[in-house]
Amino acid sequence: MEGISFEWASVSTEATLAVFAALILCMSAVASDRGAKWISLFAMFGFVAALAVEVFAPFGASSFGGALGGKSVFGVFAIACALLSALMGFQYFAKGARGRNEFFSILMICAAALILFVRSNNLMFAFVSLECATICLYIMAAWSRDVPASVEASVKYLVIAGVSGAMFLLGIAFVYGASLAVGRNLLVFENFTLGLVHPMFLTGIIFVAGSALFKVAAFPFQFWSPDVYQGSPTPVSAFFAVVSKAAGIVFVGKICMSLDFASIGLADLQNKAVLAMSIVAGATIVVGNLGGITQVNVKRLTAFSGISNAGYMLVLVCAVLKYASLADFFTPVLYFYLAAYMFANYAVFFVVNGFEGCDDSDQTLADYRGLARKSPVMSGTLIVNLSSLAGIPPTAGFFGKVLVIVTAWNAQLYWLTGIMIAGSVVSIYYYFAWLRSSLDSADRGERKLDANPLFYPTMVALSVATVALGLGGILYFYGI
Repeated sequence: MEGISFEWASVSTEATLAVFAALILCMSAVASDRGAKWISLFAMFGFVAALAVEVFAPFGASSFGGALGGKSVFGVFAIACALLSALMGFQYFAKGARGRNEFFSILMICAAALILFVRSNNLMFAFVSLECATICLYIMAAWSRDVPASVEASVKYLVIAGVSGAMFLLGIAFVYGASLAVGRNLLVFENFTLGLVHPMFLTGIIFVAGSALFKVAAFPFQFWSPDVYQGSPTPVSAFFAVVSKAAGIVFVGKICMSLDFASIGLADLQNKAVLAMSIVAGATIVVGNLGGITQVNVKRLTAFSGISNAGYMLVLVCAVLKYASLADFFTPVLYFYLAAYMFANYAVFFVVNGFEGCDDSDQTLADYRGLARKSPVMSGTLIVNLSSLAGIPPTAGFFGKVLVIVTAWNAQLYWLTGIMIAGSVVSIYYYFAWLRSSLDSADRGERKLDANPLFYPTMVALSVATVALGLGGILYFYGI
């Protein structure tokens, strides 16, 4: 009985989110219009409660026969992002969109599924949890069903997710076939090294990693990202940009850290794997930055920005794949970069969400003209956080990119280092095109701002966090 109790206690965070999601759906079915507002506040309490459970619950060991690993930083990261998307949802639904409480429920289930996906040490566990998250994501992408772009985004994501899921399942089939051949369960991460010499296992792992790269929007699977970001409701676009992408990166990193080539003398195979992943990472950076140059639609611009940043994070995967000794640096560097990326992205999406009307799919750079005069807070938020995404000191984005570049240099990935530096220079162009538009003194923006100042403190807090994290990182680096 003790064992059973521990097993279920180890998924206390996911259970908390699921219970609150169920309660919200039940209450929404019987509540009046006035009661619905209190249910929304109850939903926010649910996110906070899940965050508290993730931080303070003592259960950190693996469970369910080792199929699930212990709690990690990703759980805190995912819930914090979901909470920010929920806060953005308050503003979004206040502008006329329907189904606020149901949206919060789906968001909770999606966050729980992604946390389980990252914690999974078994490919079948990973597949089931990822598909659950995928279902939630394409439901949320089509939430503004009266907006054609939103429905189109959902259909496109559904098709892409279907192909991705099929790749993942086929990869599992190949790995299972290799398991029968070697007499060990290669579906479990800790046994991966045993299957390296079997071609069927390697084929399966390539399919599984490729499926995860679909979620990351890495090259050559990035084509869906601009359309889905543009058509999805802004709180969903933010969740796509940060949490879904982060989950895929962490999962691919776990796979690479489990492939211990050196222990069985497969140096040639390791070099080929590093080269392949390096090409993917470099091409992702190039495609993301070149695509961003031509964009005038702000949500498509954020999509290409996300593609570029995914490439930077994949460089870390390349480094740990080449030198297993860098595994100790992978997690702290990755999560620092993700924290910087989260603060900046959510701050920018709060600004995007700060215009009247719930359809942001056709929002362009021209709509931001005169923003500095109309809303200094929103304009200042853009200045700080777009600078962070561009890697301008002293922001967190600057130090995050420095850490990735240093890691790549130490891993002797010199040509990737050059691509990252060049990509950062190119990105300044399209980020600052957005800033130039917002600082244009002529008020030619056609869209009106949302008059509700309730979310200004959130923008300010995220901007302060962006600068504070950057200054803290720089001071720590220099030992001050």
